[in-house]
Amino acid sequence: MEDSKSAEELNTRIAIVGAGAAGLTAAEALRQKGYAHVTIFEKSDRVGGKCLTTKIDGRPYELGAGIVSGNNKTVLGLVQRFNVPMKTVTFGKSLIADAETGSIHASRTLTETMKLFKELLLTYRNVQKRFSKIARPGLAHLHKDLALPFSDFAKKYKIERVGEVLANYFTGYGYGYFNDAPAAYVLKYYCWDTVKAFIKHQIYFFPQGIQHLWTAVAKNLDVRYNAKIKQIKRGDEVIITTEDETMRFDRLILASPLDEAIKFIDADKTENDLFSSIQTVDYRTIACSVTGLEKVGGYIPGNYTSTKKGHPVFWHFWHKDSNVYTFYTLADKSISDELAVQYTKEFIEKAGGSLEKVHIVKHWKYFPHVSAERFRNGFFDDVEALQGKRNTYYVGEVMNFSTVGFTAQYAQDLVERFF
Repeated sequence: MEDSKSAEELNTRIAIVGAGAAGLTAAEALRQKGYAHVTIFEKSDRVGGKCLTTKIDGRPYELGAGIVSGNNKTVLGLVQRFNVPMKTVTFGKSLIADAETGSIHASRTLTETMKLFKELLLTYRNVQKRFSKIARPGLAHLHKDLALPFSDFAKKYKIERVGEVLANYFTGYGYGYFNDAPAAYVLKYYCWDTVKAFIKHQIYFFPQGIQHLWTAVAKNLDVRYNAKIKQIKRGDEVIITTEDETMRFDRLILASPLDEAIKFIDADKTENDLFSSIQTVDYRTIACSVTGLEKVGGYIPGNYTSTKKGHPVFWHFWHKDSNVYTFYTLADKSISDELAVQYTKEFIEKAGGSLEKVHIVKHWKYFPHVSAERFRNGFFDDVEALQGKRNTYYVGEVMNFSTVGFTAQYAQDLVERFF
C-alpha cells in the first residue's frame, strides 16, 4: 500500500523498457502504489505490444491478442478501473477443414467441446491438483515432469484424450506444436481457473478493440514513444542511452523480449546464456477480403505439424456485414510473408473461395518459450534467482505464458513482490 512506503522509496526512479501488456501493467501497479518517477521506453509509436487493433472499412479487427477470460483478474481490474467496454463472447459454430482437399465440415461448438471435456474433467482436475503450483504466477520451481513434452506427460498421467479437446486452441492460436510443448505450458494455459471460466462462458472481447484498453492505461503514464535504445549500463545507477537522450534511474524493469534485450543491455554471461536460449514461433495474421466461404471461423488440424510450416492453421470471421477474414499461419524464419499468403490463397481456393484482397500481413515473433530440455535444466528457476540483481527485474510473456492475462498477472505479481 502507498502509506507503507517511505517518501524516499516512492521517489525511486524506475525505468521500464517496453509498453506492451507487461510493461504497462507493471507501470500502473507502481502508480497505484504511489511511485512518482516511472518512465516507460517504447520503441514504436503505440502501446499494446501484441495487442494490436486495426480498422478496415471502419470496423475493428484484432491482429494479435483479442480475448480475455474470467480468471484474468489483473486485466479485468484494469478494464474496470479505466471503464473500457467489454462483451461476452458468443460460443457458436466453428468449422474443421481438411488441409489437403479443402473440404469443410462443422466442428463441435465450443459448448459441445466443453461438454466432452467435462467427461475428462475428473481426471484432468486430479492432474491439476497434483501440480497445483502451475496456478501461481510464473514457471519456476515446478515438478520435473512438467518439463516433459506434453505427449509424454499425457501418456504418463493418462490424459491423452485431452488433446482431442485442446489442440485446436493451442496450436491454432500460435503456441507451437501441441504434443511437443513442455507440459507446463499446456497446463498453465489450461489451468483449472481457465477451464472454469470457459465452462461458465466467462470469455470476453473488446468491441472497440483490445488496444483501446492499453491506450487508456497509458494515458496516466510517462511513455516515451519511438525511443530507440542504444545501450543500457547498470551499476550504482541504471544509465539508459537512446538516440535522443541519456537518462539515469535507480531500477530497471525489462518488459521487452529478453532475447532482444541482450543486444542493448550490458548483459553478463548468465543473462546471455539464459536469454539466448529463448525460442519463438513465427506467427502471421493475414487480414484479407474473401468471397465464397461461409461466414464462420475454423481450424485446419492437418497443418498442425512442422512439415506444413507457413500453411494456415486457423481462420476467424469478424463482422456479418463484411467479407474480411483473418487467417493465421505458423512457421519459422524460412517462410516469407509472400509464401504464407500464397499458401493461404491456395487453401481458400481449395475450400471453394476466392482471395480478393490482402489488407495487411502482421508478422509476430510469438510465444517466447524454452525447449523441454532447457525447461528441465532450470531456466525459470535461474531467471527468478536474477530478479533484483544489478537493480534489474524481468517480466513479459516468457515469464508466465503468452496470453494477455498471464503476461499481466506476472507483471502485477512482480511489483507486489519487489516494490
